[in-house]
Amino acid sequence: MSMDLRRSVGLRVGVAAAALLLLLSVVLFVDGESAGSVEEPLVCKDDAESRLSPVFGSRMSDVALVDMDQRPVMLHDLAGRRLTTVIYCSYRCPCSDGYIDRLRDLRTAFEQRGVSFIAVNANADENVDGMQDYIERKDYPLPVYRDDMSAAADMMHATVTPEVFVFDPAWQLQYHGRIDDDKSGFFVEEESLRLALDSLLAGGTLRHKEKMSLGCAIVRDRPLEAALPKH
Repeated sequence: MSMDLRRSVGLRVGVAAAALLLLLSVVLFVDGESAGSVEEPLVCKDDAESRLSPVFGSRMSDVALVDMDQRPVMLHDLAGRRLTTVIYCSYRCPCSDGYIDRLRDLRTAFEQRGVSFIAVNANADENVDGMQDYIERKDYPLPVYRDDMSAAADMMHATVTPEVFVFDPAWQLQYHGRIDDDKSGFFVEEESLRLALDSLLAGGTLRHKEKMSLGCAIVRDRPLEAALPKH
């Protein structure tokens, strides 16, 4: 083999090896980045915390909502046979979004036991069209109702997404707060909502009726305090 031919073959082999190494490094980088992103805890922009609820001990009044076909519906008409679980949601909040699969599992486990699940969208910077698109894209597992004037959120003193309110058949609040203790879903130690529902369905009294929820603040046209009746 001539010297020029050997040089040409060697050059081609060198180029091919360099290209292979480059491709391998890109694949490893992408895989490593994907794995890292999966394990990264879910953090909401401007994390907010739910407040202690003043609703315990009083009957939740009925309030008008709008379904995704923009038809009016009354909250009390959505009651479950034994318990009603109201969850405030958002299509812009990563914390709310991160609970989709867990909410699907909860509904599957408890709906047949007489528990209804209702998602309420109350953010002033969101709307029915955006929520409908989100439901279709994400296969959102709960029926969603729009709270256009934040009337339901104001009456319940809801402040974050996601935030849970569990009512008995008399519309007395029995549990309020978080779904579980880890937004990312990777390090859950207490499934707070599941435990509360199991205990209530068994006729028990909850030792802790509130577990504060972290999430995105509900966007209102006016502060919650301005919407509350003056005493």
